[in-house]
Amino acid sequence: MYGISRIDQPEKKNHGWYVRVTFKGKTEQKFFADKAHGSKPKALKMAQEHRDHLVTLLPPARQEAAARKRAVSKKVIAAKKAAAAEAPAPAKKAAPAAKKAAKKAAKKAAKKAAK
Repeated sequence: MYGISRIDQPEKKNHGWYVRVTFKGKTEQKFFADKAHGSKPKALKMAQEHRDHLVTLLPPARQEAAARKRAVSKKVIAAKKAAAAEAPAPAKKAAPAAKKAAKKAAKKAAKKAAK
């Protein structure tokens, strides 16, 4: 997701979404903890809303670029899920060549979906 990262640090009991948008050397950032927002999906929703608000403060050209990045990342995520669902579960000790071929097929599917 454009501008949003997942943070999971069990040793520090730190779980949530981190929003970071940079423009002209200035970075706006904020952390949305799962616990403070009630659940993981609620924290993600709040993080996305905050990211969208930050993007509206950017010049129009940057807003368009951010929108394209968000659209591409959604397509890539969907392609990866589809490829994972279609691919047979690999054996516990698959040959390195088989692993490489499966990885190559998943990349190819993701590129195709991004177009």
